Amino acid sequence: MPPFLVALSMSGIANRVMYRKKRRKKIRGFRRFLRAHQHRAALAHTLDVPYLQQTHREYVKLGLFPWSVDSKPPVPIRQLWVTRLVDDCHHWQAALAAHYAAFYLAVWLYEPDFGRSQVVAGIAEKQAGYEQLFAEVAETDAPPFPAEYQRLPGVADLHWTAYAETTTCWPEDLLELDAWASKKPH
Repeated sequence: MPPFLVALSMSGIANRVMYRKKRRKKIRGFRRFLRAHQHRAALAHTLDVPYLQQTHREYVKLGLFPWSVDSKPPVPIRQLWVTRLVDDCHHWQAALAAHYAAFYLAVWLYEPDFGRSQVVAGIAEKQAGYEQLFAEVAETDAPPFPAEYQRLPGVADLHWTAYAETTTCWPEDLLELDAWASKKPH
């Protein structure tokens, strides 16, 4: 089974419900941060097979300092990390194919919360859980693969699938928000 890319979007949730703190100051020293990210992205994450056998899952998340997890870093930083995640996915596929006949392997690209993007591998019961985790988006509503990632090395070898991520809000969660959100039926 070839690995695939997963896009997750929270576009159906009202912005006022999912309030995000806006950064007030511009981040200074972009070149310095870009070099630091290039050094970190140069190190491949190897698949920890003993941990995978014990927990039936393995994943690698990003660290995007100084950008927060729910913000979008500049395009060069995002392209750098998507390339790193895709390379790790290809290395993991070779390692998983050597040990297991059936497995789940995907690169999850979150939009707009790019900091939550990760490479995910699962075997046994975790494989079935990951395959049923997200609700698939209809072909007509599915967003196209982002143009800024289309020419990155290794991306063309993966299968693109878009999924919608749903967030469940309980009435207690809405009480913490302003009066506008508590009057809405969701």
